[in-house]
Amino acid sequence: MYDDNQKVEPEWYIPIIPMVLINGAEGIGTGWACRLPNFDVKEVVNNVRRMLDGDEPLPMLPSFKNFKGTVLELGPNQYIISGEVSVLDSTTVEITELPAKTWTQIYKEQVLEPMLNGSEKTPPLITDYKEYHTDTTVRFVVKMTEEKLAEAEAAGLHKVFKLQTSLTCNSMVLFDHMGCLRKYEVIQDILKEFFELRMKYYGLRKDWLLGVLGAESCKLSNQARFILEKIEGKLVIENKPKKELIQMLERMGYDSDPVKAWKKSQEKAEEEPEAEENAETVTSGPDYNYLLSMPMWYLTKEKKEELCKQRDVKEQELNTLKRKSATDLWKEDLAAFLEELEVSCPRPGFGREIAWIAATTGG
Repeated sequence: MYDDNQKVEPEWYIPIIPMVLINGAEGIGTGWACRLPNFDVKEVVNNVRRMLDGDEPLPMLPSFKNFKGTVLELGPNQYIISGEVSVLDSTTVEITELPAKTWTQIYKEQVLEPMLNGSEKTPPLITDYKEYHTDTTVRFVVKMTEEKLAEAEAAGLHKVFKLQTSLTCNSMVLFDHMGCLRKYEVIQDILKEFFELRMKYYGLRKDWLLGVLGAESCKLSNQARFILEKIEGKLVIENKPKKELIQMLERMGYDSDPVKAWKKSQEKAEEEPEAEENAETVTSGPDYNYLLSMPMWYLTKEKKEELCKQRDVKEQELNTLKRKSATDLWKEDLAAFLEELEVSCPRPGFGREIAWIAATTGG
């Protein structure tokens, strides 16, 4: 983006997975409301890998980090989220998880307190409750009479203790990459639109990397050749006019500064067509400063060998990139992401899950 004719931050970013599915989105705008739940990172990555292999993405259930309850699908874009409740004995019930996005204090004030104190229309349902929470877990121990507990079990503990909430995702309205509002019917539509756009940009990324590596490889190749021919006596530059020296390097097939030339081509590509035409009318001679400005110590054996090694490594890196497709680049990024995720957010068995995903998707 440009502000006061100065280049500022990008208008939008394009990560390797659709982060709106990881973070979720909820809010009301002018004329539109959006409600998009969170989904598990591993499942999103697995679906991206499936699409990279030409398969359709699998359905996904909403997922909440560290949530120990259950999420069930009732119908298209309709889910029910349940907490955890169990019977300890004939008069005791233990609640160890609340529905996602339900705060402990709010549940206590709006559910348990009315059950304990009753009202004019409803008698008390429980006799007492105690709290044993930590900063990451929930635990209510609720006391009831045997008759009330039997009635609650018959009616359903989740229903009686209000440990179920519904989630409807019929308002998935998001801005697309063009800045236009779009309503998505199913989660797979978001995945597919993101996939097509990201694949296009992986192609652009490969082209850009090929340009960078190609220019750097060409520069190192020219420098190594220059040093070798200077050592072997095939190239004499001492006591020659600059103009004659440049003409000699041109005749010998040395390239004008490849990195500088590539950067100029990138700058021209970002300009307006009129500016490009004007820029093309201004021509300048070849630039061999990257060769002629090398220090004398580049002629030493150690530096010569180091330069030749750098040239070979860069050429190998370029050839390796040429053999890769945009799909290969994306799979490599996903693999690196999963490895970092395992280090940052370790879970029991997560390493085995990554290995299973890699084995089943060919990555």
